Amino acid sequence: MSDPCGDPSWRYFPQTNSCYKLIDEHLPWTIAEFKCLFQGAHHVSIDSPEENQFVHELSRWSEIWTGAAFFGKDMHYVNSDGSRYGLFENWKDGRKPPMNRARRCIKMDQNGEWFQSCCKKKTSTVCEKKASYSSYGSNSFRFMRHRSLEPPHRQFRESRKATI
Repeated sequence: MSDPCGDPSWRYFPQTNSCYKLIDEHLPWTIAEFKCLFQGAHHVSIDSPEENQFVHELSRWSEIWTGAAFFGKDMHYVNSDGSRYGLFENWKDGRKPPMNRARRCIKMDQNGEWFQSCCKKKTSTVCEKKASYSSYGSNSFRFMRHRSLEPPHRQFRESRKATI
């Protein structure tokens, strides 16, 4: 069977059909997101207790960024990959804290619980990308990775153009 991640430095998690990689550099949230983007990925978007545990173990129980943050005047979290935020939450003390404009990004602590942080603080991150099987040709693989970085509404619009 082929490697679903195409690179041994990534770890596959079958429940999400995604690949994950620890970036063990202490970086601000935005720079860490760019590090993920350069690898065809985004910060991790955690959608289940199982995924939270997997990412927590992959991080070697250290503090990491998640993909969730809020920007501008909109006081709602969004995931950096464009997926819906809020399918799962794991806040310290079991409850979501009030929104804090000085702490717009979410981190996971060494216990696997989430807390708000200033996005300029530096910590490690885990990147996530959808699995792509190496049986695709190299051009198809690059195309799939490129498209997966586009927002879902743009992917739909582009696929619609291709069929017209």
